[in-house]
Amino acid sequence: MIDDRIAVTVITGFLGAGKTTLLNNIIRKHPEKKFAIIENEFGEVGVDSGLIVDAGDAIVELANGCICCSLNQDFQLVLNQLLDGPFEFDHLLIETTGIADPLSVVKHFIHGGNIQFRFRMDSVICLADAIHLEDLLEEQSEVKQQLALSDLVLLNKAGDVPSEYVEKMQQQIRRINPMARVQAIRYGQIDHLKVLDTFAYSGQAIAVSTLAYRPVNEDHLVENPTHVQHDIVSEGFVINQPFNQDGFSTWLQSFLFFNEKAIYRAKGILSFQGKSEQYIFHSIRGTLMMEPGEKWGDKTAHSKIVFIGKQLNRQAIEENLLQFIQ
Repeated sequence: MIDDRIAVTVITGFLGAGKTTLLNNIIRKHPEKKFAIIENEFGEVGVDSGLIVDAGDAIVELANGCICCSLNQDFQLVLNQLLDGPFEFDHLLIETTGIADPLSVVKHFIHGGNIQFRFRMDSVICLADAIHLEDLLEEQSEVKQQLALSDLVLLNKAGDVPSEYVEKMQQQIRRINPMARVQAIRYGQIDHLKVLDTFAYSGQAIAVSTLAYRPVNEDHLVENPTHVQHDIVSEGFVINQPFNQDGFSTWLQSFLFFNEKAIYRAKGILSFQGKSEQYIFHSIRGTLMMEPGEKWGDKTAHSKIVFIGKQLNRQAIEENLLQFIQ
């Protein structure tokens, strides 16, 4: 089934990381697309002035057919202005402020309602500054949140620091968010990378990223705990017996809802009693999405679940999971 909704890419990252340069490079890389661009800081930095054709009060028209507007009013109102206006666009780019939690934007596209009928979340891209990232991780909790909620992390300015330091920063990013793609780049250059139309919120992509989270150890019920220096950690569980679907689903929804401030993301491939297909789930800050996937077929049915969040109680989560395999 073809999804003809407008794709949404959110670009986040701290002040000075190079988000606007990245935004301009994305526009130039995809001349075949008609973008609508929403910028929190529009007018201060913004898209290259050479692209601007007509600057109105609310919407700026660019030379390549794209449009740009400022997020200086209610977000829903901005989206309605774009949808109800005479503008044609097939991809929405949203650049957040440096201190913004990307969830404040993403939630509009995953909480249901009319917006979901017109838009689909494609991915969250976080631009990290290789020069200052280590200090920012210690000083700014928002940086860790941005990394934890991202699908692709671009470590920018990688040519300005030693290669050993780049590898160290990549490892720290993966400790916070082991399911994100992490790429080192220079000056916001992404010609060699696929950054759009990655369908990171699709069931297939969620399944792939979940399976890629550390090798499954068939000899143990759960994987070894993660010990990291950050307060945001990841915990992965492998369960080799099927869950009771009703009981597990009720618990999961309640658990994520009541821990929405502690659990940033959760992903999983699930095996349920009496079900021949896999079930894929994805959660961002309490919002749960679950859908049936492909049949297990000749594969050994099992469940693999990953939580990313703050101060996760691994033992308590494990005890809860085990009660639904009886």
